[in-house]
Amino acid sequence: MGHSLGGYHMRWTLVRTIGYVLLPALVWTAALGGNAQRLQAQSEDAADINREYAIKAAYLYQFGRYVQWPAESFANAQAPLVIGVLGPDPFGGILEEIARAKRVDGHPIVIRRMTSMAEYAPCHILFVVSSVSPEQKAAAIQRAQGSPVLLVGEEPRFTERGGTVNFFLEENKIRFEINAEIAKQDQLRISSKLLSLAKIVGRYGD
Repeated sequence: MGHSLGGYHMRWTLVRTIGYVLLPALVWTAALGGNAQRLQAQSEDAADINREYAIKAAYLYQFGRYVQWPAESFANAQAPLVIGVLGPDPFGGILEEIARAKRVDGHPIVIRRMTSMAEYAPCHILFVVSSVSPEQKAAAIQRAQGSPVLLVGEEPRFTERGGTVNFFLEENKIRFEINAEIAKQDQLRISSKLLSLAKIVGRYGD
């Protein structure tokens, strides 16, 4: 994993983004005082999940900044960058908070949710929730194949099966891997800064 100045800058930007989406919740918790402590003891698992998806949401935003799509992927300079979520949404309102506060190269961010690929509409980034059925995951991979869609998953071997990016846990930290071959096939140019932070994998069959 690289330790370039660009990589450090990206990590710091990610930390600031995570801080932006988590700060209101921390302030709210502090205001509850003793009651918050009791609630926290009862919901540690939920808090861990919230933190996990706050980090993943911040990464999705950073992917938008460090991936270049073909010019024809946007109708014009003001067209939105669309982040799709396939399956039960684990992010709560975090993605909307980022979308309200951030832009990507002048493009507003739009969040699009779908329960199945039958509801699919064009996305620049499509996050596939781990609980989605194998059939829906396969449909997402097939739909994205050869199209400029950054397909992001969160389960083992997702990139090997045709996904572009996959989140995984390593030493209690959220990491990600990139299938650079798939990205190239899908006409996506990934910044060296982003590649320096990722585990690079190849694609092979089952």
